[in-house]
Amino acid sequence: MTLTLDPAAVCRNCGEAAPGRYCPECGQETALHPPSALEFLHEFVGHYVALEGALWRSLRALAVPGRLTLEYYAGRRRRYVLPLRLYLTASLVFFLAVKLAGPHPPLQVHLFPAASDAARAAPAVPCKFQWAFCQRINSQVEARYGKLTRAEWWAILDAHAQRVFPYVMFVLVPVFALVTRVAYWSGARNYGEHLVFALHTHAAAFFLGAILAPLGDQAPFAAAAGGYTTLAIMLVFGNPRRVGPVLRAVAATAVYGAIFLATVFAVVMAASFA
Repeated sequence: MTLTLDPAAVCRNCGEAAPGRYCPECGQETALHPPSALEFLHEFVGHYVALEGALWRSLRALAVPGRLTLEYYAGRRRRYVLPLRLYLTASLVFFLAVKLAGPHPPLQVHLFPAASDAARAAPAVPCKFQWAFCQRINSQVEARYGKLTRAEWWAILDAHAQRVFPYVMFVLVPVFALVTRVAYWSGARNYGEHLVFALHTHAAAFFLGAILAPLGDQAPFAAAAGGYTTLAIMLVFGNPRRVGPVLRAVAATAVYGAIFLATVFAVVMAASFA
């Protein structure tokens, strides 16, 4: 099929001359037609979910800790999915996998050690200390939920954790970037570059979580994510052949892990008592 060019054609978007199929000034199509449902779906996928060839190249690079970030630093960006878009795609895949994994998702909050069936059926005491603050907490829990067993209380905390986790993770991405920036304060990378690394690392964690979701156990996910993060920090910001940079990477991962657990715990508890 031969495309007939109209030299007098004008782009309806910017008003510039557009004799071809696309406007050379703004890129809009010149042959406009009412969109179909399939085109709407394609536009949604193209803009909000990375499913094109760049995604598969990004996943291959992301499989090696730190490699995708180093590619970004080297200026090779057009061939890969942009950091924020990759993070959003990974988070979408993760939470979809968690939903499909059934009643035992990998994200669970356990405030009490594993116990027998009799102990799980015992009355719940969220705060065991004899402080006035603890008594108020226990009173608030009972007033809101009534008499609960430990199993019921754990289920409530798990439900709140599932609800707030996406928002907590999005807030913690810049926190992780700050942790690595402080850990490598004397390095040449600025905070924006550390933020790119944080988006890539969290995207990798989400993809790992999606793969491990059917296991229903958070221990393998925590070990894999922690190991990946430590290796990525060493390869991007330090020298993995020296003891000092290795210890610094381990310390940065541990600090962020503590911040992550404390933040999730605080937000879940706050949501439970609100």
